[in-house]
Amino acid sequence: METSTTGRTVVITGASGGMGREAAHRYAGLGDRVALLDVDGGVLASVAEALHAEFPDADLLEVVCDVASPESVDAAREAVDAWSDRVDVLVLIAGVVQKAGPITELPIEEWDRTQNINLRGVFLMARAFIPAMPSHAGASIVTIGSWYGRSGHALFSAYCASKAGVINLTQTIAGELAEKGIRANVVCPGNIDTQMHRKALEDEAASRGITFDEMKAIEWAKIPLGIAGPASTIIDAVEFLSSAKASYVTGASIDVNGGVLFH
Repeated sequence: METSTTGRTVVITGASGGMGREAAHRYAGLGDRVALLDVDGGVLASVAEALHAEFPDADLLEVVCDVASPESVDAAREAVDAWSDRVDVLVLIAGVVQKAGPITELPIEEWDRTQNINLRGVFLMARAFIPAMPSHAGASIVTIGSWYGRSGHALFSAYCASKAGVINLTQTIAGELAEKGIRANVVCPGNIDTQMHRKALEDEAASRGITFDEMKAIEWAKIPLGIAGPASTIIDAVEFLSSAKASYVTGASIDVNGGVLFH
């Protein structure tokens, strides 16, 4: 049986980023209790302050958490346990884009950093928080993949591999949790106009020896709808997948990419 779509306990990683902020705002606006997890405690505090200014009665929990660290994730789970007796929605947004470069020149440290945050972080969060999710009560997990996880792209070997892993891992989680009535799905964004996207464009422009505007024009020209989408478009899909309207959707990967890739 599905839970109400309000009054749930929602845990969000990467809550200080563009998509994370949008997700926190969306769920707080729905009347859910929201645990905000991010590695940057200072920015996290400003996000919570802004949410309280708009939603004075919002029940928020701020947790500084490095999703790549088992110890930090376990400490975050303890903090959430002390605040709530359950987790209804787990939204795993925390992620990074690698520094663009050919695989022959990619430092092992950069490969590991990308994999540890993007893929290991999903594994650690799922492992720690699934036990707090009630069976057959509408609980769900939503992860963030990428259209770069659908196929390989030059200069982004670590990122593509990590996001392909997220898609596959989410499907595995869905298969394991189906008998408990807990759903798991992944949203695959295209080019979304966030700070992280613009930083990736800057890095690739530097790698190619062209300007940022030239790089942006090249990438945005690949998008049939003509622009990099706002973060809200991704959270629309996240919200849907975590709602009762998606009660028969699990193991799915939803493309929200402006048509840049048909899959």
